[in-house]
Amino acid sequence: MVVEDLKKALGPLLEDVRIQDIPEGSKRRSYQCVWVNIRKEGFLTAVRTLFRYGFPHLGILTGEDMGEDLRLVYIFKVFYEEPREEVTVVFSFHIPKSEPVVPSLTPMIPGASTNEREIREMLGVEFRGLKDKRHLFLPEDWPEGKYPWRKDETNVEDMVKRTR
Repeated sequence: MVVEDLKKALGPLLEDVRIQDIPEGSKRRSYQCVWVNIRKEGFLTAVRTLFRYGFPHLGILTGEDMGEDLRLVYIFKVFYEEPREEVTVVFSFHIPKSEPVVPSLTPMIPGASTNEREIREMLGVEFRGLKDKRHLFLPEDWPEGKYPWRKDETNVEDMVKRTR
């Protein structure tokens, strides 16, 4: 049902989808994981589609430097209120490093703020609509435009404070 709804909602913005049954526990029950690669333009539509099943739980947002672009990965849970019916939905998409801007999920999912703040300071992604832009892990006087998780980051020496 989730896959069919995403296909209808996203159309050509859906690049690839696969379903995986993942065994867990000693009784080897399994749960489903739906892996969805989308174009960044379809991101909000994809998330709104999950709201058809109740309030989706955002488990984590992470990112990866892929060279010319960045890959963002959002992991959601739906149907979590039903025992053994939970479905994990993983959205991933690429954004160019030259324009690392995506919409914030905080208007729909306020708890996304913490994840977005982390990705903002570590990879340099701007989340349009994110109101709280304070650092989470880096000091407030961290050099502007330096992103520790980027592979092409240079001049690491000026990022490190010396005590002697």
